[in-house]
Amino acid sequence: VDQMLQLARLDPESGLPDPQPVDLGTLAEAVCADLGPLILDKNLDFALDAAPGCTVTGQAEWLRVLIRNLVDNAIRYTPLGGTVRVCVSRATGHCRLCVSDSGSGIPAGERDAVLRRFHRLDQGGQPGSGLGLAIVARIAELHGAVLELAESENQQGLKVVMLWKILA
Repeated sequence: VDQMLQLARLDPESGLPDPQPVDLGTLAEAVCADLGPLILDKNLDFALDAAPGCTVTGQAEWLRVLIRNLVDNAIRYTPLGGTVRVCVSRATGHCRLCVSDSGSGIPAGERDAVLRRFHRLDQGGQPGSGLGLAIVARIAELHGAVLELAESENQQGLKVVMLWKILA
């Protein structure tokens, strides 16, 4: 129900309310700290690399939801003792958020479909509504970010990359 309400608030007609400078690294640190107990429960090899000064214009609470959904999914779909990496970096003209894991991944043919509402893959019987990645996609769209789902570097798991254009 909470995710359905979040998605309803992301109405395309209302646009982005009250955009402010948001430091993605600080936000990622806070989200990962909140999810720390889940990381410890699964004994994950977890790393966060959050470069300072990666600031975008946006709505902080929505960006928190975006990061939380991505990191929570990575934790949820990674087996006990697996690997989760979160990286926030800055390149010329862009801020980049990358969340990768050693979980079951998403087949290439399903990657567009999982961004639609209520689409779920049958992976390990994890609970959920199929709205998490749809919410991420909508928040990314409202913030002018590019979202890419790919295979993790270790040829297993999922890598989600988000790019925001920044000024100077």
